[in-house]
Amino acid sequence: MTRTSSGPAPCSRPWCPTMADPRSLTSVVFVTGTGTEVGKTVATAALAAVIIAGFILFMKYSKPGRAMRALAQDRTAAQLMGVDVDRYTMFGFAMGAMLAGIVGGLLVSIIGVNSGIGGPISSKAFMMIMIGGAGVVGGAIAGGFILGMMESVGLTVLREYGDVTYLAIFAALMVFLAIRPNGLMGKPWG
Repeated sequence: MTRTSSGPAPCSRPWCPTMADPRSLTSVVFVTGTGTEVGKTVATAALAAVIIAGFILFMKYSKPGRAMRALAQDRTAAQLMGVDVDRYTMFGFAMGAMLAGIVGGLLVSIIGVNSGIGGPISSKAFMMIMIGGAGVVGGAIAGGFILGMMESVGLTVLREYGDVTYLAIFAALMVFLAIRPNGLMGKPWG
């Protein structure tokens, strides 16, 4: 390879020094590519927001959504009102499987695939639902925001202690559920 300029060779490492002294950590610029990672994340977040809005509208205004909400509140009363319990129960499981597949596809586009991908995500999803209230979609969204804020603040404040942040979040969740077992927006069942 021939060089026409008299300056230093272009850097091929993930970090490139911007000053003459490569040992200076203050002069390091991180190269992340052409910005496609940011665009991919923004597109994934926008697609997720559209799917969430569509799901909320479907559950609120469509006949199957109202039937599934009625089944979740009181199965016997829904059956007495003419709801085909077996049909809408099966439809609810199919909707759950479809949404799980969509969410899995969206997550893989951001974080990739490995053998342990489901564990941490499932535990965070469970905590989101418990914070917001089971059976309330808006509560799960609010629980996600609260959990995200707790996680980012905890990782910032307790970064020297590693996974103590997650222990503190689980302990706070146990105290919260002892005080308010239905979550923020959940209603008592029965």
